[in-house]
Amino acid sequence: MPRNVATVRWLARMITPGAWLLLAAWGLTQVEPARLTVAPYARLFCFASLAAAGLLSWYYSQGRVLFSALVVGLAVWSLTLPASADVSKLAAAFLLPLNIALFASLSERGTVTPSGLLKLALIAIESVGVVMLGEVRGGPLEAFLHWSHDADGPSWIPLGQQLSFAAASLMLLGLVMFRRTRVEAGLLLALVAAFVGLRQTGKNEETLFYFGAAGLILFYEALEHGYEMAHRDELTGLPGRRTLKELMSHLGGRYAVAMCDVDHFKAFNDTYGHDTGDQVLKFVASMISRVRGGARAFRYGGEEFTIVFPGRSAMEARPFVESLREAIAMSGFRLRGPRDPDKKPEHAPEPGPDKSVTITISIGVAENSKKLSAPELVLEAADGALYRAKESGRNCVRLAESIPA
Repeated sequence: MPRNVATVRWLARMITPGAWLLLAAWGLTQVEPARLTVAPYARLFCFASLAAAGLLSWYYSQGRVLFSALVVGLAVWSLTLPASADVSKLAAAFLLPLNIALFASLSERGTVTPSGLLKLALIAIESVGVVMLGEVRGGPLEAFLHWSHDADGPSWIPLGQQLSFAAASLMLLGLVMFRRTRVEAGLLLALVAAFVGLRQTGKNEETLFYFGAAGLILFYEALEHGYEMAHRDELTGLPGRRTLKELMSHLGGRYAVAMCDVDHFKAFNDTYGHDTGDQVLKFVASMISRVRGGARAFRYGGEEFTIVFPGRSAMEARPFVESLREAIAMSGFRLRGPRDPDKKPEHAPEPGPDKSVTITISIGVAENSKKLSAPELVLEAADGALYRAKESGRNCVRLAESIPA
């Protein structure tokens, strides 16, 4: 697949459906009949979506989403303070993006954990401080919060708060590009929705629509996280066995299945350690995920991977897995601080002068037929072909015995 096409697909996956939810909120505010129809439910929609995001993220122990939903909800609540507490509203608007950027930058440590309790304490302290600021009159802090504030301008948000949103957005964008995960993309879109909502001066319903959209974006990211936990392998990032079974149960017509196994993986683990073994699995998974021919790759378990070729026979799939086998064997895997055990296990790969070792895989391929009509039978046949590849010396491809060579 060309790099630019892959980039566009990745970008589309990152921003949907958050971008569509944000666009829907904008549409509701632009169409007068629709806005008037849903206006009585704006507050319910806003707080219900934020509460749903918080509860679901708590259930999945997704602390970054939970605490982001909490600070967004507190920011909405600050807008309901008396007009005399404008400095509190400005403080909440200033702290909101900084908190979301902070939560996004930290590693996920769950919710009911020491790290989660510290974040909750930080939010509580900030909330008390914001309320107390409502009693402050004058002073450098209030001057800072009102910095470059134009009451007659297009937005009530002063320059300091706008810079806070801009800095947090740039940081989140960098995290999206660096980590390439959906959570940071969702937090970025939720932050954009909150900023647009804050700009709706004197339009309470529109503000609530946008904050509600932020809640729905966070709710979807928590839901996506739950799906990832159930269907995607955490180490390699590939879909797991559950997703494989779901796919194969819905396949119609002809398809081929390839079972792949890393050669001498136990000996490699015993020699160089489990951390290095994990790096090998990530390396092999990244190579398998690039297989062409309409293939879909999965981690089956341990050092085994499965590749499904919908619409192809085993003979048609063979050139693609042969290319995969050759590519892995020719790509030297560089060791990162290899361990030197007292007794080296047999068959462990020897590192070269540049501390790289050769990783190879064995592959067995089968296809569905009248005899192999059930997905379980096709997988069993592919596993049998993999066993023959191991017996044949490894680093080779073998077809199921029912398939002419």
